Amino acid sequence: MSADFWNSSQHNKWQLTRHSLLESRRRLLLLERKMIQNGLIKDFNVAYDYNMRIYLHNLIIKLGRRLNIRQVALASAEIYLTRFLTRVLLKEINVYLLVTTCLYVACKIEECPQHIRLIILEARNLWPEYIPHDVTKLAEFEFYLIEEMDSFLFLHHPYRSLLQIRDFLIENQAVYGFTLNDDELQNAWSLINDSYITDLHLLLPPHIIAVTSIYITIVLKKHLSAIRGRNEGAVPGQKPDSSTMHIDDLMTLANPKDTTQSEPGLKSQPVELEGTNFQDMKLDEDTIKINRFMNFLDHSHINLDEVVEAMQDIINIYVIWNRYNEGTVKKTLQMMLLNR
Repeated sequence: MSADFWNSSQHNKWQLTRHSLLESRRRLLLLERKMIQNGLIKDFNVAYDYNMRIYLHNLIIKLGRRLNIRQVALASAEIYLTRFLTRVLLKEINVYLLVTTCLYVACKIEECPQHIRLIILEARNLWPEYIPHDVTKLAEFEFYLIEEMDSFLFLHHPYRSLLQIRDFLIENQAVYGFTLNDDELQNAWSLINDSYITDLHLLLPPHIIAVTSIYITIVLKKHLSAIRGRNEGAVPGQKPDSSTMHIDDLMTLANPKDTTQSEPGLKSQPVELEGTNFQDMKLDEDTIKINRFMNFLDHSHINLDEVVEAMQDIINIYVIWNRYNEGTVKKTLQMMLLNR
């Protein structure tokens, strides 16, 4: 355990590179083929893709809400699940029992423990056909989970970094000239929640993900407003609402035909959207805040390449989420688990 991320097991043992993560998953695919050829598992059409990850993310949230579990414990459970599935095949396990076990262990580590019988009861209420009555099955899976993670369980989350940045900006308002308001803080918090669907928490430090969530909330909000303002089919006479983030706007940003520069704002360069030059726009409150935020980034020595990387992964999640079909994923899992 370490109060410092840079000396923690999360950084030293479980911060991977994209290459090493791809290599781990490639080895799993090779293992899967061998096990299918040897008749150890059946060849079901089940894959650990982003549709499956969105589904598992929703399962954790659903069970967590029934137990009134706080967000940090839910986030820890998601990281445990992601780590576990870098070493174990999805087709080998009961994913519903995995979700329940990850949440059970996360609650212990985050000091909001749930009784094993209670968590089994609530999980059975949600998924009666997949969760056994026997609590020892969950206890056995707990040891399996901990073993595959090499007993490294303590985590550092971007939520803490987000609050630290918020407090730093308040303390240094005279220097940087802006702070995060409650709506911006909530938007950034929500983006961090959704980032757990991705691999970012295995690849990047927590503060990078926190800064990315602020970046999307503050910098892109201006661009989102401009995109909304020229969308076809807009209600005549109705001004676009720039106070909230929408999935459709993030999808528009992810579409290269809408922008001439893939990372608007990071280099403080003009960004053109179909003839609209943001450098020529009137300096309103949002634009001033963007400039001040970019000044803060310039002085922070944060790795902007990592911010771009994280931003693209988060935006891609919303693109995939827009096409997500829960029924299809649920049906494929049902066929696998009930026909083994």
